[in-house]
Amino acid sequence: MLTQLPSPKETPRNLRRERRLWHDTTFHTPSIGCPQCPDNALCGGLQLAAPLYNCLSFCCKDPQDCDNVCRNNPEGFAQRVREVGGYELDNVPRNAILPSPSLPPLVPLLYHGSGRKIPFHAAAVCLPLYSVIERHNGEARYSSAESLAGSFALRPDVSIMLTGTASDAPLERWWSLGPQRKERIRALRRLGIALVTSPNYSLFVDVPRWDDLHSIKRIALVHEEFLAEGMPAALHLNARTEKDWERLQEFVTARPEITHVAFEFATGAGRAQRAPWHAERLARLAAAVERPLHLIQRGGVRFLPALARAFADITLVETSIFMKTQSRQRAFLSARGVLAWCPSPTKRGEPVDALLRENWAVVAAVYETVLNQRLLPLQACG
Repeated sequence: MLTQLPSPKETPRNLRRERRLWHDTTFHTPSIGCPQCPDNALCGGLQLAAPLYNCLSFCCKDPQDCDNVCRNNPEGFAQRVREVGGYELDNVPRNAILPSPSLPPLVPLLYHGSGRKIPFHAAAVCLPLYSVIERHNGEARYSSAESLAGSFALRPDVSIMLTGTASDAPLERWWSLGPQRKERIRALRRLGIALVTSPNYSLFVDVPRWDDLHSIKRIALVHEEFLAEGMPAALHLNARTEKDWERLQEFVTARPEITHVAFEFATGAGRAQRAPWHAERLARLAAAVERPLHLIQRGGVRFLPALARAFADITLVETSIFMKTQSRQRAFLSARGVLAWCPSPTKRGEPVDALLRENWAVVAAVYETVLNQRLLPLQACG
């Protein structure tokens, strides 16, 4: 039996408000102002429990201090449209199909190498993209694959993937690099990175829809930039409405160079009441795309069996083992066969290498059965 990863505690008031802003075509009628919008065909409109004339009801009426993409800030709106070349996805450049990297079904997310002395070994590990590049200019912090492995206390033969998922600040720093992003990607290639998941520019439930369309287009553009520089990448899927999912499905279907997609069951998408909606649409996308797709998944453990059957291959980024080890927690199976954790104090200054290895062995064994429920072998994604 698998347990879902713990999520931050949420106040009932915030959850109630958020649920009223979830797009739902089953129970809610279209907002009456949406059909008159010139971008309705691209957006699809909103259907919410909350009273809403159209998405401009979310406008803060303060364009000087607002960074949302909103028509009520004409100068800023025009600039944001120009920087992504419009919100349609069909003008995103095309690319050749890259060879697919070999990725195991379970990959631990490691944030740094502090507190460890013995190089960690696994088939592959995941590192934050923004821990491998400099904060101020995006340049690679490491001159070679060996120096990268040494800094994170990894064996040289460990395959490394990077996750572009982060808070808004590092995401915006990456976007602000502009044309320099291509050189930064080439530097990552020289480090021997196997795959990168594209940055997950956010979609919010309480902003004008143009902000969502802008984020979706940016995700598609930065994903293309990785591919253009020969770096295998997973397209991060982020959607607020059925129309968003339809557009993503059309985009992925039309582009055979997209061999990997990524999804994160966190924040809004990780809500217990909302996550099944996203999981169902992920499965629909996999069924509609008539070629094998490899899913890189974070969170949403309870959906693993269904998604492992829906996608040709799946890699779960395990996000708890590192922080649990750093907090001196030891993994074990309870009497009911559930993954649990207990305190495991160490002496001051004592490395946590042994604890990390033990925790990784226990967690990997827990996930092994469900993650091996595959329809196609990994090589089919190549």
